[in-house]
Amino acid sequence: MFFHRFYRICTCVLLVLTCLLMAGCLQAESHRPQPDTSSEEVTQPPAPIVDTRPRVALTYDDGPHEKYLDTPSRTKLIVDELDKYGYHATFFVVGNRVDGTEYNGGDAMVYAANHGNEIGIHGYTHNANYAECTDAIFEYEMNETLKAIQSKLPGYEVRVMRPVGGEISNERVAKTPFAVVNWSVDTLDWKLNRPIGDAATIEEIVNNALKNIKDGDIVLMHDIHGNTYEATVIILQRLNEMGFNVVTVSELLGDDLEPGRLYTQK
Repeated sequence: MFFHRFYRICTCVLLVLTCLLMAGCLQAESHRPQPDTSSEEVTQPPAPIVDTRPRVALTYDDGPHEKYLDTPSRTKLIVDELDKYGYHATFFVVGNRVDGTEYNGGDAMVYAANHGNEIGIHGYTHNANYAECTDAIFEYEMNETLKAIQSKLPGYEVRVMRPVGGEISNERVAKTPFAVVNWSVDTLDWKLNRPIGDAATIEEIVNNALKNIKDGDIVLMHDIHGNTYEATVIILQRLNEMGFNVVTVSELLGDDLEPGRLYTQK
């Protein structure tokens, strides 16, 4: 009997001691200093970087230019120059230069596209006047060029076209399933393509491109000419020094770009 009573007393004492110990721990925890977060700044996500440089679109017609004997592809050379500055351009290609019917420039076109440049339509034969030709001829020129482009770049979405010589009727513009893009600056490189490598001729092309250049301009050049490549090297260097960004036509026009409309600048 004594032992049972003693056991109950010990149990009660242990229970009381346990309760006191737990109460002490809780009180100590409540008095522990808490970290002061009142002065901590809330981290905000970084603001998006907005490029405020004036922008122009360099465009190249009549290509792509393919490697021939010891002459490298001028299209690829131009793309390499653009890459040096992080710039991009738009190449309006001739369909029979892409699919191998007349020339084998398809690889150069793919090279340009893979480096972030834009591919547009310039017609399949480069022979039709889009202000005067029949609807059947116009549709052939558009469809065959689109087919040639997509044979090398499956699924590529073409958004822009340029009429040969800039000639196209208003009625045809309205029916065109692409944005029709002419230019605000003509470098006259198509006229100044000889002699190749002549410094004065190259500087004239450069001057034609840059003398009145402004934000939103679309510049006309031709990647099939040797002097155009040499001029491009200088043009890109000077545009960079002048603080310009060089972008594709679609990038320049942005949300304003619509099929069936004619554009010459932003």
